[in-house]
Amino acid sequence: MSHLSIGNELKDSFEVTSKWVQYNLKWLSEVESFYRERSKLEKEYSDKLKALTADYFNKKSVASVTLGVGQTPTVTPGSIEAASVVAWNEILTQTELIAKDHEKLSQDFVNTISGQINGLYTKLDITYTKIVGFFNEMEKRKNSVYSDLEKSKRNYDDSCQNMELARSKYTKSPNDRNKRKLSEKETLMNIAKNSYLIKISQANRVKDKYYFQDIPEVVDLLQDLNEARVSFLNNIWSQASQIEIDLGGSLQKRMKASGDVVKQNRPSLSTAMFIKHNVKNWKEPLDFQFKPSPIWHDDEQFIISGSNELEDLKLKLRNSQKVYNQMQDMTTMELEKLAKYNKIKQNLKNNEESFDSVQFYDNLKNYLAVISGFTSHESIKLLSQVEIESIQNNVPQDIDLNVQNYEEDKNKASKKGKTRLSLLGGGSSNVSSDNSNGGSGLFSKLKVKNILHTDGGFMNTDNSGNRQSTIEDIDTGTQNLNISNGSNTRRNRSNTTSSSIGTSSYTVNKNKVLYPYKKQEDDEITIHPGDSIELVEKDTGSGWTLVRNMSKNGIIGLVPTTYIEIHESNTSSSPPTVPPPRRGNNPLMRTITAQYPYQSQGNDELSISPGDVITVIRGDDGSGWTYGELNGVKGLVPTSYCK
Repeated sequence: MSHLSIGNELKDSFEVTSKWVQYNLKWLSEVESFYRERSKLEKEYSDKLKALTADYFNKKSVASVTLGVGQTPTVTPGSIEAASVVAWNEILTQTELIAKDHEKLSQDFVNTISGQINGLYTKLDITYTKIVGFFNEMEKRKNSVYSDLEKSKRNYDDSCQNMELARSKYTKSPNDRNKRKLSEKETLMNIAKNSYLIKISQANRVKDKYYFQDIPEVVDLLQDLNEARVSFLNNIWSQASQIEIDLGGSLQKRMKASGDVVKQNRPSLSTAMFIKHNVKNWKEPLDFQFKPSPIWHDDEQFIISGSNELEDLKLKLRNSQKVYNQMQDMTTMELEKLAKYNKIKQNLKNNEESFDSVQFYDNLKNYLAVISGFTSHESIKLLSQVEIESIQNNVPQDIDLNVQNYEEDKNKASKKGKTRLSLLGGGSSNVSSDNSNGGSGLFSKLKVKNILHTDGGFMNTDNSGNRQSTIEDIDTGTQNLNISNGSNTRRNRSNTTSSSIGTSSYTVNKNKVLYPYKKQEDDEITIHPGDSIELVEKDTGSGWTLVRNMSKNGIIGLVPTTYIEIHESNTSSSPPTVPPPRRGNNPLMRTITAQYPYQSQGNDELSISPGDVITVIRGDDGSGWTYGELNGVKGLVPTSYCK
């Protein structure tokens, strides 16, 4: 940019320039006031932050033991704190140091920034006063020359008037005296005229100098003064910025120090400490035993003295079988889902150094949504199973428990290939009983295995608490149940399910659609539960199976293998996990469009411009932020800035 000069551009502009510069100088006091008020806020924030950390240090001290080992530990931790408490202590410590950093910032704003601005105003105002004084001197000199010109003009006019009076007298009386007076007056008039002409020349030169040299000079001095003000102020602002940058660097160090401790706080450490200090001997509660009536039956044997008791047992057996079969179908499907979620959890927990808490929590919510229904269905199934086993194990072998005379149940059972409890297979029992004490085996002495939720998922335990099998060991084939009265029952891992003892030999003789799927590509087809499907080409490892949908005019196409059950040769009844999309991005992925620009304020945020299309990875959870991806970069964006 070429050199700018107010004097060259605006000429006679001292008054407006002077007012402009003066206003800018006075404005410095507002800037100074801002930093003083800012200093007060920083001091107030520092004081409140110190008080806050002190309060929470006290709370941490009180709650430290309970947070680490619970309220009733068997072994107290002494001076050892849980990893989470150690991380929290570090965060509070660094926050306390941050409060001191803000106190220093407050002092720097007052002593360094505000003090400099005040000194700058004083210095520049003195210079401004000198420039105004310099202008006043030049204006005084100009006005003096203009005043001399006016006097010279009046003197010339008076001389002309006197000359005219002398000429008039001489005309009326042309004598020597009047002639001499006329000559004197004419000489004086000529001298006055010459002086007047000189004053005019002087005034014009002074005018030119004043407007083309003096005024531009003094205006440029005002310009230089204001530009000096801007430069000085920029330096002060730069210092203020550097002070805050230094604070930011200090805060970054504080956060890094606390972050390093947080990284060491692996999720499993708190669990390990809690377990270590709460270990105690535990005994399984005693089994419930038959308590005979003090006035009637005094043993724990079933009573079948007539047809009424038998019909009642057969009715109970029929209803229990029906409920059991329904619950078996539901829990088998739910177990597959739980197994998938447990696998995801284990993969995440195996890499605690880069633990994805968001994915872990989302998986937890998905797991919780399924486990609630599974537990309810499993409990109903268990009650039905126990009722079936109680009847079949405690009714003499020579009594016919066949419920096929119930036509409705016969039809329903035949569809599933069951007329008795699937566990027992056909119409005969595979349950072995110890009848050494006479009569049938007593189900009241059966040790029913529980289903425990562990790090590996569902796990069967015997009465000693030993782990028997995991959810990954699901076997939907025929299961055998061996029962010994009065002893702990254990089953081999190979023929155990994770649901409970005594699962059915449940076999579906038809292909089945487990979940609805809507086609995403031209070579795929849409399927729904209940559709009749046939295998065209089995899954070769891609996660997709080629089938014919007989319910949709025999249309052929690909479907996810895990969405169906194929009971034909070379297929597995236990499908793998849901396959990834076969090509490109998931077409069902939701996107949002930026409506306003936003500049990221941290490494976990995205900068967006109007029109940017962001792929949503995780929707707004109520915090006002959406987690998405833009141009291959993932981060948070304000939800209200997008549509």
